[in-house]
Amino acid sequence: MKAVLQLFWQICRLKQSPEYVPTQTWFVLLVIAANLICSAAVSLSAEGAPGLLTTINSIVVGQTTTAALVWVALNLRDMGGRFLATITALFGCDLIITAVFALILPLTLLAPTMAPVLFLLFVAWSVSVAGFILHRALQVPLALGIVVALGMSVLSLALSQLAIGA
Repeated sequence: MKAVLQLFWQICRLKQSPEYVPTQTWFVLLVIAANLICSAAVSLSAEGAPGLLTTINSIVVGQTTTAALVWVALNLRDMGGRFLATITALFGCDLIITAVFALILPLTLLAPTMAPVLFLLFVAWSVSVAGFILHRALQVPLALGIVVALGMSVLSLALSQLAIGA
């Protein structure tokens, strides 16, 4: 498991390609579940967070939207066979980024004015990593991968907010 975490960390640092991510069904499901649990824990720790079911609903809708958009993008490029590796890399790296965010989040209590800046830095990192993964999976320029990742993120966020009535 340590090797897989290191692989995700290397992808988060844009040092390793996502095609080396394991694609066994049990592993993909484990990564998706771990991402859901970690995201829910971080979301619920925020001030004014909605309830557990609302939070989980929002995260699942976001994950499903992301997976559907990745599936469509890959199939439009006739690269559907890369779906499991791509989705596992996206959710695995999101898990790592969310965990790092959770570790740094208490620092915002010491400097509350830095919270929005910190949040924006993590959003930029997350979109950059997703763009890198999509760039590799779709075999497109990095800039286009980042634009696609940004579009997917915005659409996933919008649908997850719509799902919870926000």
